[in-house]
Amino acid sequence: MAKKSELKIHNTIQPSDSLVDYWIAVVVHLAIWGGGMVLGPLLLLAAPFWFLFLPFWSGLALAVFVSFLTVLSVPESPLVNRLFLRTATLLKGGSTIWMVDEVVEHIGDGMMVCYHPHGIIPLGFTLNGAIRAKTRQPKKYLPPEAMIDHKVSGVQAPILFRIPILRQVLLSFGCTMPATKDGMFKLFRKKMPFGIIVGGSEDVAIQITGRERIYLRHRAGFLKYALQFGYKVVVAYNFGESDLYRSFSILAPLNLWLVKRFGFVLPLFYGQWWCPLLPRSDVTLNTVYGAVLELPRIDFPSDEEVAHWHGKYIEAVTDVFETHKERFGFASRTLEIL
Repeated sequence: MAKKSELKIHNTIQPSDSLVDYWIAVVVHLAIWGGGMVLGPLLLLAAPFWFLFLPFWSGLALAVFVSFLTVLSVPESPLVNRLFLRTATLLKGGSTIWMVDEVVEHIGDGMMVCYHPHGIIPLGFTLNGAIRAKTRQPKKYLPPEAMIDHKVSGVQAPILFRIPILRQVLLSFGCTMPATKDGMFKLFRKKMPFGIIVGGSEDVAIQITGRERIYLRHRAGFLKYALQFGYKVVVAYNFGESDLYRSFSILAPLNLWLVKRFGFVLPLFYGQWWCPLLPRSDVTLNTVYGAVLELPRIDFPSDEEVAHWHGKYIEAVTDVFETHKERFGFASRTLEIL
């Protein structure tokens, strides 16, 4: 496994000292995440009640408009990706990706990057993932040793693509695919590199500020699919993700139930005291691409074979965390795998 001394390949999106750049970052962050995670869901949930407070035709027009947004597609936009990456200026020290030599050798087609943890808002996955390649400016946003084509993708919970505004945000990023079997198999067949947050919404439900908790113990389907196509699996850990927002664990049981029943969570959280949607500015975000598993191709993997590689994957995630946690200020923390 990777040693601390090997963690030398990196690229940082540096924060700006300009007040103008700061407020641009605030506006972009709130437009994307406030629009997608707050306004969009509220529009969807409120639609049935408009008829109680508005004239019939006004309520109908709003309901039709919201329904239209749940299916409206927009093209990929490198400009949106570049604007989004400017939000790294909200974080202490910006946003940094690190890679060990072992991973760099495997950058390219047939690679699935698995991120942990999700975080309340997945800033590690977005700021330090495929969006960097989607800017079409790899020299600016990627390490020179790890250049990758813009033909990359990522998978997200299917329900997110039915939420007004959030659907358009994800599609404009151009690196999102519903995390269904059919969706993932499309990527596998193309040998396309893509990212996935393995813990998904369950990660959000179990998050406790100041602790490193990931949902993985009972999640192995992604490895079964990867085995069927002989993919390379890269472990990426987001150091600092768990502290970007303060969360309230009292809702964990409810959110776990909501995930299992409906596929979404309702986290209670805040970042900046004056604007809960903004991340804390005293936390650094470092994503370490720390290990790679080269899976054999097994067309019909047995439960035992999946369990074998699942065990190896858990070992790899644990090793990446333990190897690098001290470097990023988390020496006293223990990785909790639920």
